[in-house]
Amino acid sequence: MTEINISNMKCNGCVDNAQKALEGLPGLESVEINLQQANAVLAGDFDLPEALKRLTDAGYPAEKAG
Repeated sequence: MTEINISNMKCNGCVDNAQKALEGLPGLESVEINLQQANAVLAGDFDLPEALKRLTDAGYPAEKAG
């Protein structure tokens, strides 16, 4: 599992939009986004730079936590 920080999420609609941005990402098995903590946990064998790019392009700048 990979934890990422996501900026610019202000409501549940933002969470939905961030989730949609990651839909169809090859190898991504699951996504759990936490609005209050402004982060997400992603599981699977996926391309992390592509996941971060998709979120950033959707208006939610993201980076690997830690």
